[in-house]
Order: sequence, then structure tokens, then C-alpha cells
Amino acid sequence: MNETPSRVRVVESHITSSAETVHFRTGDALGVGHHDQQWKAYVWCTDQHGHAGWVPDFYIEMTGEHEATALRDYDATELTVGRGEELDVLEEAGGWLRCRTTSGIEGWIPATCTTPI
Repeated sequence: MNETPSRVRVVESHITSSAETVHFRTGDALGVGHHDQQWKAYVWCTDQHGHAGWVPDFYIEMTGEHEATALRDYDATELTVGRGEELDVLEEAGGWLRCRTTSGIEGWIPATCTTPI
């Protein structure tokens, strides 16, 4: 995606994969693992509460072999959305969109599940 659309329509349903997600604030210390094989811009991180999940690698700065500092706030919560739903796009990161539903719920979905409107 070259330009992030302001609104999208869901063309393929997406179901949240995890209830407990990694989340952190700017400056937090993180444990860092491996890069995702499918979503190359994402790296496995563990936050200070022990929650682990995928994080865009450009949201962190490596400080050691398996340690990093958060460059910005992040919450990996995914949205469960159905085909035909319209969403506001808040940001794009590595093939995923952080969106807001019409009821005000925010979370991430793969951009491949959407089309611009």
C-alpha cells in the first residue's frame, strides 16, 4: 500500500487471534525474539507484563541482542470484523491497518482484508 486510505470496507472477515496482547508505552523495555516469516516488518516482543506478540520493528530500538526500547506507544489488539463493515483507518504498519469501527472500537486488521472506499 503506497498511501494509507482514510476509510476502508472489509472484503474478508477477520477474527481476533488473541485476547491478551502486547502493549507498551514510549521508553518501555522489551524482550525481542525473531521476525515474522509472513509479515517481514514484525518482530516478536514481550512487554513488561509478560504479554508477547508481534510488533512493527520500526516501533522499537534495539539496545541489546534480545532487548529493545519502545520508540512509541503500541497496543497489538486486533479487531474482529465482518465482510461489508466500513472502518476509519488511523495508521498503517507493515501491511496491517489500525482502524476504528463505527462503534468506536480500535484495533489492527490485515490490509489484505480491506479495500479503500
